[in-house]
Amino acid sequence: MILDFEVIHMVSLNDLIEELDCTLEDFLDQVTLVIDLLEEGGQEEAVEVLKGLEEDLFDFLGYEETEEGAEVEGEEVEEEEEAEEKPAKAAPKKAKK
Repeated sequence: MILDFEVIHMVSLNDLIEELDCTLEDFLDQVTLVIDLLEEGGQEEAVEVLKGLEEDLFDFLGYEETEEGAEVEGEEVEEEEEAEEKPAKAAPKKAKK
């Protein structure tokens, strides 16, 4: 009889911080590359690097790509909560004459 069980590995907080630091350094390197490309006139290459960075950030944050028009369960509730959290913009003040 073979028992299936999940092996749990202990990871120190220091290891997690180091991993996060390396990941953020990679993101910063990509941003620096984009700036350099833009300064040199390589807009198309810069856009490609930014698209890659966007995908990396989505992966890092655990976001999943969904098709437009497809609703994710609970999405409406989150959007309503966000709308409630945002303070209403005050009407612009009239200039005194």
